[in-house]
Formats: sequence, C-alpha cells, structure tokens
Amino acid sequence: MTVHMEDVYREYKSLLFSLAYRMTGSVTEAEDIVQDTFLALAGTDIQDIHHVKSYLCKAVTNRCLDLLKSARWKREQYVGEWLPEPMLDASETNDPLHTVIAEEAVSYGLLVLLENLPSTLRAVFVLRTALGYEYSEIATMLEMTEVNCRKKFSLARKKLAEAGYQAIIPQSNRISSLVEQLMQAISKSDAKALIGLLTKDAVFVSDGGGKVRAAIHPVFSDERITAFWMGVWPRWASHATMQIRSINGQDGIAVYSEGQLKAIMQITMNEEEDRIERLYMIVNPDKLAHLQKENG
Repeated sequence: MTVHMEDVYREYKSLLFSLAYRMTGSVTEAEDIVQDTFLALAGTDIQDIHHVKSYLCKAVTNRCLDLLKSARWKREQYVGEWLPEPMLDASETNDPLHTVIAEEAVSYGLLVLLENLPSTLRAVFVLRTALGYEYSEIATMLEMTEVNCRKKFSLARKKLAEAGYQAIIPQSNRISSLVEQLMQAISKSDAKALIGLLTKDAVFVSDGGGKVRAAIHPVFSDERITAFWMGVWPRWASHATMQIRSINGQDGIAVYSEGQLKAIMQITMNEEEDRIERLYMIVNPDKLAHLQKENG
C-alpha cells in the first residue's frame, strides 16, 4: 500500500504536537518541532518506513530532548520563575491541534511538575502515560535497555508523586466553582473570601520573564498570597477585566486590559481540603502571544 505524505500529516500532526507540548511546555516550540519533523520526513522515502507512528514519535522526542538540553542554560538565566505556556482548549479556538490536548486533559499543574523532571525521565513518562507505548518500544526509541526504561518510569512517577502529582485532579464542577469564587474575591478585593479559598500552605507562582512586573519568587501561605492580591488588584481594577476561559482542560482566569490579554491564571486544588493549593499566573507577553492570535 502506498503511503501519502498528506495522509501521514493529517493523521499524526495532533498526536505529535501533544507529545512535543508535554515535553517542552511551549506551544510555539512544539509547533516548530512538529513542522521540522515533517519537513525532514519529506526528504526521506516514506515507503521505506515500516512503523511511521513510532518513527515520527522517536524523531519528535529526540528533537525535544535536544531542545531541552540547549534551553537548560536559558531557563537557568531566566528572570524569576519559568512556567509552561498555557493553551486555550478546542472549545475556545478553531485550531484542531488543541482538540487532542483538551480530550487528554493535559492539566497545567502536571505540565508544571513535568518541568522539574530530568528530560529523559520526562520522555519516558510522557511516552508511557500519554501515548501508551510499551517499555520495549520506549527503550528502542530512547536507545536504552528495557530494564533501565522501567526504572526511569518508576523514578519519574515517584518524583511526581513527591511533588504533589496526586493532588492534581481533572476538571470538575468544584474546580469551576473555585475559579469563579477566586475571580470574584480578587475583583472585589475581598480578603476574607480570598483567604477562605486557599489552603494554609498555598503557593502562588507568577512568570513575567523580566518583561513585565511579577513576583520574582513564589509567594507562600494563604495570608501572604491574599496580601499580594489586595495590593495588586486595586491598581489594575480601573483598566482590567477578568473572564473565565477553558485552558488546558480546566477553567482558568484570563485578565484583559484595553482588549489585550495580560495574564492567565490557573489553579490546582487540594481535594481533601476542598481549597486551592497552587495558583499560577503567566504574564510574560512572549508566552501569551499565541493566545493573542487565537483570541483575536
């Protein structure tokens, strides 16, 4: 059977983007990697490739690993905290690439935790959990033994669990309610309501990348986070508005000023306490640029 490049592109583009996005935490870098992979494929005889899906996944994974190695220094020099790029769900945009992300519920909280894994552990975990590859197949892709592959997966899962992976739950009515209440508490500068939504040991992380003002270091505890917002929002209130948007498979908050997207906020919830334990805010305009295009 003759394999056509156009058919391969349509069948695997979304899958490869999903893989690259998980690996890099960047929408723009993931798109570039997928594009480069297909350009390279166009220069080969596709009829000689017996397992096209595995071939493409291996190529994308290797490109991601190379990028993460080269990006390590840049991220070490990054001003403040580095957070992944958020992505609007398919319901918010006409881009079919986003459908696979929404369906698989690539939670923003999980993306943040994946950032802390060594790149090889991250690759093994993503290929196993997101794409469902067997250990033997992953071992072949990453050129390691199957035993080593299993060990790396166990280590990745252990590190994620220690970092709070169990606390990340998919979209629910309760998360939607918490996000709505968070938006109302901030917009009304209601300190009592806001502190009541947070766990005692809640953490707030913002990413401005040195491009705009943001908290350089994480803000710890419900009281300090509340004090931060009580100081910040009154200065924004005259020119900013907030909306609930569907982001990375979960409701989040988008902040606009004069028609321009200025910030995205996402939460993770502590299910036992029924409160917000992590609040992430992306204000780096470089990481919001792709959302500006979608919103426009």
